[in-house]
Amino acid sequence: VSVPVKVHGAAAGKNLKSLKTYVSYNGGKTWKKVTVKKGRITVKNPAKGKAISFAAKVTDKKGNTSSVKIYSAYFGK
Repeated sequence: VSVPVKVHGAAAGKNLKSLKTYVSYNGGKTWKKVTVKKGRITVKNPAKGKAISFAAKVTDKKGNTSSVKIYSAYFGK
């Protein structure tokens, strides 16, 4: 499934130095790096009754960093 990824704030646009995105299928115990292509990441839907979690770390050109984690973003059907 394709999931949109968008950077807002001070690191957006030309101020973006790096963006790293990750997915977890075990509640954040382990994370797998996923590549952003054309503003989207592609992930496998979680198994029935299991959750998927997302994480991202952004760095702007001044070296400032920010990160976000979304646990149990949605569950498999």
